[in-house]
Amino acid sequence: ELAATLAEYLKRISGGEFKVETAGATFAPNAEGIAVGVQSQFPALKNAFDVDDPARREDYILRSHTGGVLLAGATELAVQHAIWDFLYRLGYRQYFPGEKWEVVPSEKNLSVAINTFQHPDYYARQIWPGFGALPENQPKDDAWNARNRMASGIELKTGHAYNGIIARNKAEFEQHPEYLTRPLGSTGGNKFCVSDPGLRALVIKDALAQFEKNPEQHSISMDPSDLGQWDSDACNDAQVFNNITDRAVTLANAVAEAVDKKYPGKFIGMYAYNEHSPPPTIEVNPHVVVSIATRFIRGGYTVDELIDGWSKKAKVLGIREYYSFTGWDRDMPGQALGGDLQYLQTSIPHFYQRGARFMSAEASDNWGPNGLGYYIASRLLWDVNEAAHIEAIKTEFFRNMFGTAAKPMREYYRLMDASG
Repeated sequence: ELAATLAEYLKRISGGEFKVETAGATFAPNAEGIAVGVQSQFPALKNAFDVDDPARREDYILRSHTGGVLLAGATELAVQHAIWDFLYRLGYRQYFPGEKWEVVPSEKNLSVAINTFQHPDYYARQIWPGFGALPENQPKDDAWNARNRMASGIELKTGHAYNGIIARNKAEFEQHPEYLTRPLGSTGGNKFCVSDPGLRALVIKDALAQFEKNPEQHSISMDPSDLGQWDSDACNDAQVFNNITDRAVTLANAVAEAVDKKYPGKFIGMYAYNEHSPPPTIEVNPHVVVSIATRFIRGGYTVDELIDGWSKKAKVLGIREYYSFTGWDRDMPGQALGGDLQYLQTSIPHFYQRGARFMSAEASDNWGPNGLGYYIASRLLWDVNEAAHIEAIKTEFFRNMFGTAAKPMREYYRLMDASG
């Protein structure tokens, strides 16, 4: 299917016919034509990829030679990335979702000289609409993600999880009101009494059941429910733990340890957010990925201070961003971080340099004011060095999409740029 997609687009670009042939179980990396496949199909590349490392699932090679081109990846997803990167180097673009924002160049004589090994800087790259996408737009959004290498090798789940755990185990929580800091059904976010061994056992059981139901999933979230309600006279957590963050981390650690014994290689996601945004005083299990929120921070910390504090206790960090939130910016031009090109140009490399390897950015289905920012972010999240080429990316965008109207459209977008 991936080879057929490549052949279809090469035909659209050049007008020529590209026949898809199956070469058998294995073939040489210098095979004639365009050789496309996963690592196992190229015995000569057996040491090129580490297929057992979740962070290397998206690695791929593009290599031209006198007889053709090699597109080889560690996984099927990596091969998909290789195909769209190869087409990108031939001039193909998918700026925003939909056919009107797709650029298919016309070039009868195709040529390429390339030798590159690609590995994403951010292992998970998500720009997602906080209130969801319209059903009719979802296929276009999925295509945009695929064509811009935004489909990640690690699907990290980090959303508020406690209420979901309660819903899946309602009978147990009804029988054990001591598991919660407030009575079941109280207004706000239900919080767990983490010091209770029965509560920890129930949450671990629920986590294992999730992986048993779907063993292919990469992660589950153990982020607390939103809002407050942490403290209660009915729960001893305030006397047992140094702070609220330690409570959330303790539960996530217990789940991670149990999951790793039965399902090695899985991850537990959580935020550093709201009342559990301050750094913990205890070590974080290496299978727990903590995503630092850039908003809703407590304790007087800056984002960099949170990164510094958490990095002393956690081995793997991510960023929980807010590129657009309809309640704040109302999808208006110049109001969202997703439309602040200077912020994107500086923050994505900055967070990477500080150790972040995961990015989850809440956004909105507002490609008009923020689409150029989302596209630029997709380039930077794969390779932060693209930050040095932002002006070239913008110039190409205006030329490709607007032709002779490039100059006035550049001015139009300048007026919409939230960086001013």
